[in-house]
Amino acid sequence: VILIPFLIQTSLAMIPRSFVVDPESNCFRKDGQCFQYISGSLHYWRMPSEYWEDRLLKYKAAGLNTIQTYIPWNLHEPRKGETDFRGNKDLYTFLNLCNKLDLLVLLRPGPFIAAEHEFGGFPGWLTTQSTTVGFRSSEAVYFNNVVEWFDKLLPTLVPYLYSRGGPVIALQVENEYGSNPACDAVYLRELIQVFQSYLPPYSTLLFTVDGPRKRMLECGSSPLVYNTVDFGSGGGNITAYFEMQARYNSGGPPVNTEFYPGWLSHWGSKFPSVSRTHVAKTLDAMLAYGASVNIYMFYGGSNFQFSSGAKGNKDGTIFAPHTTSYDYDAPLNEAGDTTMKFWDIRNVIAKYKDASSPSLSVAVPRNSTKRSYGRVEMSVAGSLLDPEYMEQCGKQTWNSRPLSLEENNQTNGAVLYRRNLTEGGSLTLMKIRDRAYVLLDGVQIQVVKGSSVNTTFQVQPGLLEILIISDGHINTGHVQVTNPRVYMKGITEPVLMDLKPLTDWEVVLYPLDVPCQLQSGSSSWQDSNLSFSPGLLYRGRLEVPCDKSSDTFLDTTGWGKGIAFFQGYNLGRYWPLAGPQLTLYVPGPICKVGSSASIEIVMVEFEKGGPGFVTLTDTPQLRGPVDPSQL
Repeated sequence: VILIPFLIQTSLAMIPRSFVVDPESNCFRKDGQCFQYISGSLHYWRMPSEYWEDRLLKYKAAGLNTIQTYIPWNLHEPRKGETDFRGNKDLYTFLNLCNKLDLLVLLRPGPFIAAEHEFGGFPGWLTTQSTTVGFRSSEAVYFNNVVEWFDKLLPTLVPYLYSRGGPVIALQVENEYGSNPACDAVYLRELIQVFQSYLPPYSTLLFTVDGPRKRMLECGSSPLVYNTVDFGSGGGNITAYFEMQARYNSGGPPVNTEFYPGWLSHWGSKFPSVSRTHVAKTLDAMLAYGASVNIYMFYGGSNFQFSSGAKGNKDGTIFAPHTTSYDYDAPLNEAGDTTMKFWDIRNVIAKYKDASSPSLSVAVPRNSTKRSYGRVEMSVAGSLLDPEYMEQCGKQTWNSRPLSLEENNQTNGAVLYRRNLTEGGSLTLMKIRDRAYVLLDGVQIQVVKGSSVNTTFQVQPGLLEILIISDGHINTGHVQVTNPRVYMKGITEPVLMDLKPLTDWEVVLYPLDVPCQLQSGSSSWQDSNLSFSPGLLYRGRLEVPCDKSSDTFLDTTGWGKGIAFFQGYNLGRYWPLAGPQLTLYVPGPICKVGSSASIEIVMVEFEKGGPGFVTLTDTPQLRGPVDPSQL
């Protein structure tokens, strides 16, 4: 509920803790006083929880008074009906820490969050709920699942609202909905009503955000909430942007909910760089204008495990997965270290200390220690194609027709489809996602990219194996009401032999959340001179203690494309063949996951045999060469 009526009807003096819009003074009022927030985005799941306080203190030392974060549905409900708020997903401990440090919070529960995050925050199982799931629309199956999730989530947020003694001053509804082609006004209105139904009346401010364009604000704004805009430092007219925002509100302050000091990165594309001079100049102009500003991202972090998403479209002809690093060219880099951009922003904010920013006398915490452990020799330790590995480490099932990952109750990782061909012919893969390695009798004969359609080639009789990996679900704003299969991974349309569908498939699922070690050594995979095949596992051990007080970086230079584990923890995807990211960030606290007496690295490689070693270095490499043809 927008709280403008609340201001008119109720004396602010009667409210001990309040955060509302004052339409006459065109400001926010916090406890009755005009208030300008200066905020920075921080995603609690993109770093170990042990580093939350360090990052928050750096935000405060920069002069920020507010934190903005999303709540990713898929991390907290990975399987329908099962919630998870453990470890670095512990939203409530994070909010308590913000409160302890006197930092306010702007909370963004979604249900769609974008954020370059896997599937924009949607759980993969949502694609299987109906053949006509209408994402981000008022379609019944989708909307009922949203309501069920919010029924679990929203009541738990009430104690953390500012009016209840917590740090949360406002909640965002949806996310840049005006960029969604659906433009479903019924959906937005009903979603706002869901928020209102679970939150006590007049307990908090609700808001939206969209680009400062007429079409976006017409589709994404609502008279029921406060509407804000987002833009970067690209030289636009901030006065025009804020005047556009004002047209969709009945008074209130100018707000930039996402001011971009950097930008997102994709595999196969040059690492983005945004001028620190332009960032400082635009921030200065906005604060002078009286705007409340959130810097997105002030610290990006990392897309550990399979949390990175992709840019794409609904027909799959565009697919650009995001890198594992979410460095974002932000004021704090991926390891949380201060950059020159940090100090520039701090100096700008210092000019506006009366604009409710914390005292800049707060000491800036020291950057973390970085350690170079050196070279780690890697040797072959197994294969996803090894029958013994399939039996011990995969989940085996049977499909009459090849089903997608999601239809086989998995969201990411890899999947192997197998069947014998008694006759040769013309084999057609109508559609796969995201990358298929086709083998016949153990020999790779074809690589099929997810952007391909109806890939056809000749095959002989023999054992056909199709190993498919997911590179992340798209997180852009596209919606497909009639066919949720466009979001699924694996084989998503029939495999044809001479134009007739092939049936009766053995399927082996590999979630790859953690590395699997065979209970008994698989002798057929111990010879490091074996020729390479996709899905080969490499293991390396360094007999030195793992130092949890120091960060390091896993340099994958010379390898192809795969997934890396450190002490049993999934660091995420690597792809130096595509670039630009060459190193994976390894925060010190990960050392506690496995045995601390030594360091163990496992890699699942899909593209090429590597150089036989990796290096643990003290220096990140995110700006390596790029090869777009790899995508």
